[in-house]
Amino acid sequence: MPFRKSPSMDRTGVEVMAEGWGKVVARRVHEEVGPDLELDADDIEPMAAAAARAVARGTIADLLERKASLLGTEQPCPTCRRSCVVRREPRTIDFWGGPVTDAEPQCHCPACRRDFFPSAPGVAADAP
Repeated sequence: MPFRKSPSMDRTGVEVMAEGWGKVVARRVHEEVGPDLELDADDIEPMAAAAARAVARGTIADLLERKASLLGTEQPCPTCRRSCVVRREPRTIDFWGGPVTDAEPQCHCPACRRDFFPSAPGVAADAP
């Protein structure tokens, strides 16, 4: 599913927001370890990388779910336009941050005997 930027949430906006979450992670680590925080850059980097991967997994999973929820319970078959039930099938997506399990929307048209993967409104028109 293509990602369209909103005017208010460009790449810089996402990066600023993520930096804020990085500060939340740092504060929580500091609270757990206490005032005698004896970490150098080599200790901090793996924690920051793990946090970045977790934020990425959560972001991907949540945005995929939000996009799929726009479909509703039925979608028209692309061939005969008959209304078909939207089912969700688990699918694991592997990316640099680790695996994300998605409940991918799928439909089957009994009239055409065709399987298809519906997109939320406007997605197909946005594809190149």
